[in-house]
Amino acid sequence: MPGAFTIVKQKVVLRSRVFEVLHENWRGPDGRAFERDTLIHPGAVAILPFDSQGRLLLLRQFRPAARAWLLEIPAGTLEKGEPPLACAKRELIEETGFAARRWRKLGAIRNAPGYSSEVIHLYKAWGLTPASGVQDADEHIKLAVMSRPAVRRAVRRGRLCDAKTLCALLYVGVM
Repeated sequence: MPGAFTIVKQKVVLRSRVFEVLHENWRGPDGRAFERDTLIHPGAVAILPFDSQGRLLLLRQFRPAARAWLLEIPAGTLEKGEPPLACAKRELIEETGFAARRWRKLGAIRNAPGYSSEVIHLYKAWGLTPASGVQDADEHIKLAVMSRPAVRRAVRRGRLCDAKTLCALLYVGVM
């Protein structure tokens, strides 16, 4: 598309432990001005782990923003300067108690590009072996080992509605 979009002015309106929110004034290629609030996020990873029997290791995790327990794949936020695969390896151990010998990058998604800069890097992991890790203090997680048919049923029944999980399942052909 011809022309450029230009940020005219930015102001940090919220800074948290993980992200910040910017109030921005923009000018479009046609010269018109508009405003946006943008959540600036360091990015994240999400891992679709398979055990030796082809079952998926999912998590039942309480998500305060959703006010509910969600069924989802292990995931976590990138630390400053951390490569996505290193983050994925760390998060898999912390959240499931397993490490993986095999890894494949599935792709990357933007789950809310209308207001967030977050990019989630998706990985498949297999060749799992027990490993010791410590969950973050604010995480409330229960491991759920599920067969592919059970995962598909959970999706059809609306029990699995997490976007990153659905995308990863599509990448590997489970859905």
